[in-house]
Amino acid sequence: MKHRNLNKFQLYLLMLLASISMSWTHAASPSNGSYQQWKSEQQAKDQQLNSAAESRIAANRAAASASQNHYLSKPALAPSTSSDKIRLNSADAAQFQQLSGIGQKKAEAIVEYRSKNGKFKNIEDIQAVKGIGPAIYAKNKDRLAL
Repeated sequence: MKHRNLNKFQLYLLMLLASISMSWTHAASPSNGSYQQWKSEQQAKDQQLNSAAESRIAANRAAASASQNHYLSKPALAPSTSSDKIRLNSADAAQFQQLSGIGQKKAEAIVEYRSKNGKFKNIEDIQAVKGIGPAIYAKNKDRLAL
């Protein structure tokens, strides 16, 4: 009797597995029309996305090759001419901001110092301005003139 019950249980399990297997096979079957439609739509969408990505990559490459990347190599510096120089006794704050390490506040401080103390007598005198020390002076001394 026990042997007969075991067979019924095994038969039930086999039928259940067969039923599940058939439903899975039918859902993923390529003969299913809606699956084929979905698959072709997905492939078309993938192709659109790939071509858009390729065009973005090509545009980025073109832009990168068109512009010089100054981080890759240091540009050759031309020697300063008198027209490149910043004149301490006549420059305004905007011109002082062209110097290395000089922002708006320091540029305004230079102009204010000059208006309070008179004209600079030599370019080294710029170090008397608050916030401008030997390091900033050393970076800019070739661009300074009276």
